[in-house]
Amino acid sequence: MDVFKELPLKKQTYMEMLFQNCTEEEKYYMRVMEVDENETLIKAGEKCSNIYIILSGKVTGIEWPMNERPYYFKDYGPGDFFGEIEYFSDLTNYRIGVITATRCRVLVIPVAPYMEWLRSDVEALYLRTRENMRRLISQTADARKYLFIEGRERLMMHLIRKYEQKQPLKKELELKESRDQLSEEIGFSVKTLNRNIKKLSETGLIDIRKGKIVISEEGYQQMKRHIGQYIYGEI
Repeated sequence: MDVFKELPLKKQTYMEMLFQNCTEEEKYYMRVMEVDENETLIKAGEKCSNIYIILSGKVTGIEWPMNERPYYFKDYGPGDFFGEIEYFSDLTNYRIGVITATRCRVLVIPVAPYMEWLRSDVEALYLRTRENMRRLISQTADARKYLFIEGRERLMMHLIRKYEQKQPLKKELELKESRDQLSEEIGFSVKTLNRNIKKLSETGLIDIRKGKIVISEEGYQQMKRHIGQYIYGEI
């Protein structure tokens, strides 16, 4: 399918294997959609009616806790699927929200023809089941680790994600969000956020200009290395 040519090579190969037996009848229901930055792609709680595959750009997954404060938990990019796990699990509504972090191209497939195709294509069903299991295991492990992460490292992870959202990567990025906005996104109080911003500023990982956080390419790389070693044991 030509629509996958803009994906990274490894994901192109995966998509070719996945869709090799997909019929023209099933492809008829698929459509490509352009979505601007900061638009809601999926709203948590709405009926699960489509499967979404990101072709280009980045999106952010959002949890809506009981206190109605959103928690921005992870970015996703080209080749990632949404809406599929809910339907596999026989859930009628989307469980997370998804907003676009950049302008995106998205392949939209109604759930009925998508599931009809998977039921008739054993190889495709196996590929998606394996991928979904990997994703769930990885997310569960990351969530457990996150419970024990110190405030400074949580802030680093958030700043790394913010920096990587802007593609291509810049030499320097100034965050436009207010301290109140950042505290809601991370799940900190403003007081805790300010204390950890000060820590990162004092060690030279970020700059503060007119109250705004500025992330340099060097600071980003240092935080990235630190988080890789701190959480994942990477050298």
